[in-house]
Amino acid sequence: MFTKKFSSLIPLLSHFLLVIARWMNGSLFFRGLTAVFDFIKKICANSFTGRAFVADTEPLNSSIKRSFFGSFVSKTLNGFPKPLTSPSHWNPILSKLCSGSWLVNSFCNNVDISIPMPGERSKVGFGVSALFQWALFAFPVIGIVAVLFATPFLPTMVLAGLMLPILVLLFFSRKFVVDSTAVFLLIFIVVSMIAAVFSLAPASSIQIALLTSVFMLSTLVVVACCTTARSVDFFIKAFIISAAFTGLVGLWQRVAGYASGIWLDQELFAGQARVFSTFGNPNVYGTYLLLAIPVAAACVVYLKGAFVKLCAAGITGLLLINLLLTLSRGCYLSLALAVGVFVLIMEKRLVVLFAPAVAAMPFILPPAVFNRILSILDTTDTSTAFRLNIWRGSVRMLQDFWLGGVGQGIDAYNTVYPFYALAAIYSPHSHSLYIQYLVEIGVIGFLVFVAVLACYFRTMANFLRRATEFRHRVMAAAMVAAVVGFLFQGVTDFVFYNYRVLLTFYLFIGISIAFARANMSPTPATDKSTLVSNYHEE
Repeated sequence: MFTKKFSSLIPLLSHFLLVIARWMNGSLFFRGLTAVFDFIKKICANSFTGRAFVADTEPLNSSIKRSFFGSFVSKTLNGFPKPLTSPSHWNPILSKLCSGSWLVNSFCNNVDISIPMPGERSKVGFGVSALFQWALFAFPVIGIVAVLFATPFLPTMVLAGLMLPILVLLFFSRKFVVDSTAVFLLIFIVVSMIAAVFSLAPASSIQIALLTSVFMLSTLVVVACCTTARSVDFFIKAFIISAAFTGLVGLWQRVAGYASGIWLDQELFAGQARVFSTFGNPNVYGTYLLLAIPVAAACVVYLKGAFVKLCAAGITGLLLINLLLTLSRGCYLSLALAVGVFVLIMEKRLVVLFAPAVAAMPFILPPAVFNRILSILDTTDTSTAFRLNIWRGSVRMLQDFWLGGVGQGIDAYNTVYPFYALAAIYSPHSHSLYIQYLVEIGVIGFLVFVAVLACYFRTMANFLRRATEFRHRVMAAAMVAAVVGFLFQGVTDFVFYNYRVLLTFYLFIGISIAFARANMSPTPATDKSTLVSNYHEE
């Protein structure tokens, strides 16, 4: 009875609400309220923060440049003249030598550096000035390729010495791409420099902040230099070939008996040894491999040509063997997570295979590797107990230094850590990327770092959302999976303690963004399982 009476009141109630809505729509109060919300919407639409994390409906660069931060960064990086340009004509002999050389011509074509045309000798002469001008213009691209390839092999300060002229010459020769990732990256650099100035060990912290800032700017260098799909592919190949050489070094260490067991609990893993390749530490090398393995595996599908695909498959196998030989438990789990993320992006239905894969691990993995994984839950393992104590002591530091941090570097950290340590334990860092950043640069810097990552994942998600080519989707998914695995490893280790790994990470971020920009479509595709190519955000 009650239900029937209530049902009869519904038409009357609807009519009453309609009358009220019409009256409010024409009232002064409602029009004023609408104007206020429209004003707020306009502010948010033109703000950098509002546009940085929302799915793009227009080219991203135009949105960012209208914001205050984006406009400031764009004018700072691109508002000055770019006097360095490639000469149009060269000495005829020099031009023919370069054009006729397969090595020079192939390299220049792949990195989009044009070889000047032959000119009249009466006008160009010997062409010394033109050669010097071309060398200055080409150096940023040649230099960043060399840095990408040589990062696992050269000392940190040599790499920094190469990056400085690359940044200077790029500033005077090309335009930087100003997107949300770039802006937040520069904000992070500013915040870390401020934290270094007010550090408890300012001299050391400022040096480290400058070094890490130079390496972080490699992201902007790669994006500015890689403007076509062909150049991005060349960078991907250089990265994978470089990783392959580290794999050969690691394999040689194992065969020649240079692997070491000093990083293992000798009571639990007596007689076992770990490879570290060119990185000096197996955990550091394993972290590097987390970026290289997914991309190498994706190259089997992404690259064209049977021989190239076979090489990519061989490199993938070599790097997987090296990861097993590192005996890095965290890297094992991180790679498994990366594989899971890749599967979720590519084909969610394959998730049903996860349980059988886990069940098969004892029968597939070597006993040493499987026992190493099981030791994660063993609190008697000295490595596990060590990390737990370091984390607890570092978290106690946050109670007093949560806002601005203590500053970057070992000196600043160990100036404070002994007062909060739970035991007489020395540690150069907190063995966690996220705890370490909270301790070093405070919650403000940590949130900006999270914003950098969020903008990166947003860029890749927008790319994956626009789908036509399967091989592009595979590569993009592998890049995202690699970064997720890398960041997961950061839960149990300070992955940026080795500055070459930090440089590799930001080079990788730059390659990923350049890949998305070189192959992105302006409009979302109807089929979310494919990708579109040949779109540039300008």
